[in-house]
Amino acid sequence: MDNNKKDYGYLNAMKQYLIIALFLIMAAGCKRDPKPAEALDKDVFIEVLTDIHIAEGIYSERNRLPFDSLKSDLLYESVLKKHNVTEDEMVATTVYYSRHPREYDKIFSEVLSNISALLEEENLSKAIDVKK
Repeated sequence: MDNNKKDYGYLNAMKQYLIIALFLIMAAGCKRDPKPAEALDKDVFIEVLTDIHIAEGIYSERNRLPFDSLKSDLLYESVLKKHNVTEDEMVATTVYYSRHPREYDKIFSEVLSNISALLEEENLSKAIDVKK
């Protein structure tokens, strides 16, 4: 009988240690991931990504070729320069949001909305030009 009581005591102690260990693991996993100081503001990042995707589309449409790395580097550099953004800022922001996929998804939804609005505006202006 005494052996059974000791076993239960041991099991209870193991359960307590297991609960504490799980709590510590969860607490470590939920640690805040602060945005780096050099990361871009969310709205600026959305503007830059919108321009990058537009520039990629224009390049692909005009050249009917996939990006070549030298030309794509120049394309990205020109977009970053337009927004006064450094490559380090863009990388830090991209890395940060890649660790936060839900936020990144929201950002890309806004980028797509921006592009859709610009396309709609372009189609509207073409329709007005045709009527003239």
